Amino acid sequence: SYILILKAFLQLASWKERLEVFSTCVAHICMVLAFYVPLIGLSVVHRFGKDLAPLVHITLGNVYILVPTVLNLIICRVRTKQIQRILISI
Repeated sequence: SYILILKAFLQLASWKERLEVFSTCVAHICMVLAFYVPLIGLSVVHRFGKDLAPLVHITLGNVYILVPTVLNLIICRVRTKQIQRILISI
C-alpha cells in the first residue's frame, strides 16, 4: 500500500499538493512508530529482562499505555494550520 501511495504522490502536479500529502504521510509514519516502538521495547524487556526490577516492567507498561495516546494528540495538533503558523513564526 505504501508503494501505491508513493506512486500517487509522485503523480501529483503541484508542489503544494505534494507537500500536503507528504505531511500526511509523515504524520502517519510518526503515529505508526509511536505505537510500535513502545510495544517493541516492552516485548524486549519482558523477554530478556527477567532479572530486572519489577519497577522497570511497570514503567515500560505505563509508557506503552500512555505514550501512543499522548503522541497521537500532539501529532494531530501539530498538523493543524494554526499551530503550524505559530511554529513557523517562532
